[in-house]
Amino acid sequence: MGAPVLFQWILRGLILTFLLKSTLSLNPDDPNVCSHWESYAVTVQESYAHPFDQIYYTRCTDILNWFKCTRHRISYKTAYRRGLRTMYRRRSQCCPGYYESGDYCI
Repeated sequence: MGAPVLFQWILRGLILTFLLKSTLSLNPDDPNVCSHWESYAVTVQESYAHPFDQIYYTRCTDILNWFKCTRHRISYKTAYRRGLRTMYRRRSQCCPGYYESGDYCI
């Protein structure tokens, strides 16, 4: 069995474990279940105004440059960057003094 095939089986096993764990979660209405808020980071793509130097020409009295003068102005274009955003989610866990057995706190 090659390394890529082994990696695929391990990845499938991890995904299956995650899906089973998410379906077997604690019921927040049970009396022995406590909840708390936890933060986690999410990568987002955000847009911003990126400045750049725009060169343009105007007519002027400069005879050496054929009556053409160079001018500069700052313009903006939309650019994108990745950023981190902090999100919050509610997590259920067994209250102090109880332990988790399946999807119950005993």
